[in-house]
Amino acid sequence: MPNPSSPRRLLALAASHWLPRGYLAAFIASALAMFLFPTTDLAWIPTLLTAPLSFLTVFLPFGPGSGLDTQAGVLANGAWVALLLVCALVNSAVLGHIVTRPATTASAVPSHSSAPLAQGGTDGARSASSRGHRLRTLLAPALDNWLARAYLTVVAAALAYFIGVTWVGPDSGYSAAYPLIATGPLGILVLVVSIPTEFLPVAWVNPVVFSAGTIVAGLFNAVFIGRFAHTLRTREQR
Repeated sequence: MPNPSSPRRLLALAASHWLPRGYLAAFIASALAMFLFPTTDLAWIPTLLTAPLSFLTVFLPFGPGSGLDTQAGVLANGAWVALLLVCALVNSAVLGHIVTRPATTASAVPSHSSAPLAQGGTDGARSASSRGHRLRTLLAPALDNWLARAYLTVVAAALAYFIGVTWVGPDSGYSAAYPLIATGPLGILVLVVSIPTEFLPVAWVNPVVFSAGTIVAGLFNAVFIGRFAHTLRTREQR
């Protein structure tokens, strides 16, 4: 049986589960809200929902702010939304592939349940070693392939820019946008959690909380990307 073409496979994965379908519906609703209420600050929502791929659209010469009063402005914003739609389809296809793929067995993970446990400090040492092994296994997909490593490089550069602007020079208020977009959509949750810390009397708490959340969100996305890269590599080898 011939394999379907890449665009058809992309659309099939994007509509294969309620989770990617809900993600696409949220993106379409945010894009419509942006055009229906152009005077509000809703232009960043479609970008955040389609991160991290939408991070590339930051370097485009058109997008939000191009103006809708001219034909060129309408075409520019339309092209920008079309590019974000492609990013949303790719993200939803990856999400659909992850949630619909067959569950992997745990046979590759060594089991130590049958081994006798020593008393006293040996139990604590083995427990700590087991937790460290599980953590290394969990983070392995974020570091053992070039795709996830490239993504982590982008996150590190965005976070370094935010830290540099925050601690060295005057913050223009937009430095947090780069790590926010790079780690989206989890970056939205990081932003929401860090907002209350802005009202604390200690000024350094907010940048630290936001930076820590950015690292966690970046690692989570990198693991997600790495697992997808492994699945594609396994499929190509078959």
